[in-house]
Amino acid sequence: MTKRFIAFDVETPNYANDRISAIGITIIENGAVTEDYYYLVNPEVHFDPFNVRLTGITSEMVADKPAFPELWQQIEPIMSSGLLIAHNAPFDMGVLTQCLTDYGIEWKPFTYYACTCVMGRACYPNLPNHKLNTLCEYLQINLNHHNAGSDSHACAELLLDYMCRGLKADRFLRRYDMVRRHTLRPISKAQPSETTKQLLKLKEILDEITADNELSPDEVISLRDWLWQNDALRGNFPFDKIFETVGEALEDGVLENFELEEMLQLFEQITDPVTNACSCDCFDIAGKTFCLTGEFDSGDRSSVEMALSRRGGTPVSSVTKKTDCVIVGSKGSEAWSNGNYGTKVKKAMELQGKGSPIQIVREQDICNLLPIQRSEPDAYKSL
Repeated sequence: MTKRFIAFDVETPNYANDRISAIGITIIENGAVTEDYYYLVNPEVHFDPFNVRLTGITSEMVADKPAFPELWQQIEPIMSSGLLIAHNAPFDMGVLTQCLTDYGIEWKPFTYYACTCVMGRACYPNLPNHKLNTLCEYLQINLNHHNAGSDSHACAELLLDYMCRGLKADRFLRRYDMVRRHTLRPISKAQPSETTKQLLKLKEILDEITADNELSPDEVISLRDWLWQNDALRGNFPFDKIFETVGEALEDGVLENFELEEMLQLFEQITDPVTNACSCDCFDIAGKTFCLTGEFDSGDRSSVEMALSRRGGTPVSSVTKKTDCVIVGSKGSEAWSNGNYGTKVKKAMELQGKGSPIQIVREQDICNLLPIQRSEPDAYKSL
């Protein structure tokens, strides 16, 4: 069982949520809070008035404070010393990762975290919501909301309360991909079926051989041998599509460059169909049925669904051959079974493989259809 936890909270200077103006860090060790840290950060970008009102931090207050790269040298050993904890953790993880990426700082390919908001839902299911301020008010925990130091300390106090009530943080572990900037599929003690294990292994193999954006004949032959050894997977997507494509390419004993390029494109599409979806600059939702998956930067799903419906689209809850498009939120989802996509995208890919014109559309490709002004709860994590 994990014994050292690093609760943290970040505040941001503007709507972009890609820079840090303050960070609070609280250490929990052996069942008690042991240290608190609070840092103001020069984000080197403009401040929006809303953020100034929300956090009380102005550009003048941080003008002489260290920028993130300098501060990171100081806090990286702390952040690496235990399990990360945050409230509405995907927000804080996303901001932290974006800062690291934009400043060109390498940390680790992935890390683990647990979210006290998710844990709060499990511990106190009857509360009207599980925002940080709601839980703190209920449990009489002192909170100066949107002060990063106070928020991180309150988050730590929540974790200690949950643990006293028998919840174990290890049950709520999530793995965060620091390269692709999203939460991977939840860690579960339930054992996947042998078929699922082998299909995930196939995805790992495709990830490996496409990592350098090239495909060699030797890699294709090795893949073919693996497919032959695991032909019990026939009847499952994407095994059948890959088996057929590789078999056709190798049928004449010669791999032409165009065949390698086509296979590389297919394999990249299968391993990450969202990132590799075709850009839709002029996408029109009018007259189309659509299915939403993932979480959206533009607002919650109901807001996105309403906006698209007003544009003439028809929402559906599941993906069938009558569905015109699957629209994928930029934030991803903790529930996605394949890390970077879930069952709805997988079903769309299966239908595409059978000749269906169904489209996989990214949120950023339909921004012109989503005139949604982010409300305070959606844009910020007073959650």
